[in-house]
Amino acid sequence: MRCLVLFFTVMIMIISSCKSKNAEELFSSGPCDTLHLNYSTTITKIISENCSGCHRGSNASGNPQVRLDSYDGVKTVADNGILYKALTGVTKQMPPSGKLTECPISQVKAWIDSGSPNN
Repeated sequence: MRCLVLFFTVMIMIISSCKSKNAEELFSSGPCDTLHLNYSTTITKIISENCSGCHRGSNASGNPQVRLDSYDGVKTVADNGILYKALTGVTKQMPPSGKLTECPISQVKAWIDSGSPNN
């Protein structure tokens, strides 16, 4: 009987410790890097994987059009707050397929907070 109680106690401790972590923390290959960011790799990757399908070219979505296929377009929506608000769901949730995980949102926020440099 004591063995069963001990076993269930240990199992509950293991399960409850996992609940406090999100899937990104449990399955990521490392911590989210918000210190070594640059537009040309980190931000363009996030934008191209999640936004460019609808926000590029002359038929870009949005009213007015939100074009995210150039640094100038991304910088505009970063500087006026629309990019971060859309990614966090404060305004219309973007991408419409579902909210991004915390890491890319944190990376975009850190890049914006650093002045949205074209690096």
